[in-house]
Amino acid sequence: MADIHVLAMQAMKAKGAADAAALAARAVSGEAEDWELLEKKSMVPTWRPRDFSQVPVGTPYKWENMVYKLRQAHDATEHPEWTPDQTPALWVSLSKEGETGTSEAPITAARGMEYTYGLHYLDTEDGKVYLCRRTGEADGGTVVLQFLPHELTGQYFEVMA
Repeated sequence: MADIHVLAMQAMKAKGAADAAALAARAVSGEAEDWELLEKKSMVPTWRPRDFSQVPVGTPYKWENMVYKLRQAHDATEHPEWTPDQTPALWVSLSKEGETGTSEAPITAARGMEYTYGLHYLDTEDGKVYLCRRTGEADGGTVVLQFLPHELTGQYFEVMA
């Protein structure tokens, strides 16, 4: 009986690993939307210091209950401080479920995230909502910024509330 239990556990673990690998591959190819990665967060591996130099750009990882996608290959083996929230040049954060970018459901801003012109963002440092807007840029265009909206008011953001 114990053998059946062990075999069942091994099969479940293998299936979980295969499902997680398939989700990561879909994220890299662009087939998996950010909302799907957030919805299936339990399948996303947790970040740890390791060599990401051979990991495909776009591969998702969790860190402190947020999901990030690899932006740039790198080796963090000897750099435990290179967590996704501290190295926005290497990682892009995904918005939380239900955050559509409207003024009623702004996206939580993070350093190093890809902002979309025309969407609203909540800056958790000052609690205000900002509209991403820049002269000469059309709504729907994107920009990766290493700063929070309150730090770029008048350049990339307008205070809304």
